[in-house]
Amino acid sequence: MRAYEKNRNSMIRLGILCGVLCLAVVGLLVFRVLIWSENRQQTRLLVLVNDWNGVDSANFKVKLQKLQCGAEVDTHCASDLEQMLTDCRLAGCDPVVVCGYRDREEQKKLYEKEYSLYIEQGKTCDEATVLSSRKVARPGRSEHELGLSVDIVDGSYRELDQKQEETHTAKWLRENAERYGFVLRYPENSESVTGMVYQPWHYRYVGKMAAEQMKELGICLEEYVQMFFSEKAVIVHKK
Repeated sequence: MRAYEKNRNSMIRLGILCGVLCLAVVGLLVFRVLIWSENRQQTRLLVLVNDWNGVDSANFKVKLQKLQCGAEVDTHCASDLEQMLTDCRLAGCDPVVVCGYRDREEQKKLYEKEYSLYIEQGKTCDEATVLSSRKVARPGRSEHELGLSVDIVDGSYRELDQKQEETHTAKWLRENAERYGFVLRYPENSESVTGMVYQPWHYRYVGKMAAEQMKELGICLEEYVQMFFSEKAVIVHKK
C-alpha cells in the first residue's frame, strides 16, 4: 500500500512538473511573440498576394534587377538571393532558378494553359477554375508579379512536382532559406490557408527577421500577417 502511495505521489509530482514546464514554454513563446509585435518588421516586403489579395491592391512598385543566371527579381531580394544560391552550390547542390519575375501576360498564358487541361479532362468551367487556381495563380494574383518570388529546382531534376522535395537543393533550402530572408511560400498541409497546393520549389522573400520568425513559429505568410499585420490584408480564404 505504501509503495502504491509512493508511486502515486511520484506520478503526481511528475505531472505537476511537466505542467509547469509546458506553461513555461508557452509563456516564453507568448513573451517572444509580444516582443516581436512591438518590434515587428517595418517593411513592405511582407506584402500579401494570393487568390483574394491582388497585386494591384498591394500597390507594390517593382524595380527589377537581373541575376547572373538571367532571371529577374526585385532589387530588394537580388543580393540575398545571389548569396543563397552561391552558398547552396558551395554545399554541393545545383540550384537552378527556373522563374523569377513574371509579368501578367505570361501569368495569363500559364493559367489559361492549366485551365484548358482541366477542360480537356471533362471538368466544368467552375471546376476548372477552382482546380487551376490551386496550382497556378490567376493573373493579377501571382507573387511572381512582385518580383519577390522564385521557383528553384535542382539541376538533376527540373520538374515542378512534389518529387522536387527529395532533391539535395530542396533539402538544403528547407534548412537554410530563412537565413537569407526566404521562406517556402506554400508548405505542405497549408492549402486551406494559402489557397495553393504544396510547392517545394516556390520561395518568397520576406526579409531575414520575418523569415526566421516564420520558421521558428512554423507558420506561413498568411498566418504571420494575421498575427502581426492583421490590418494590412484580408486573411480569410474565400473557398
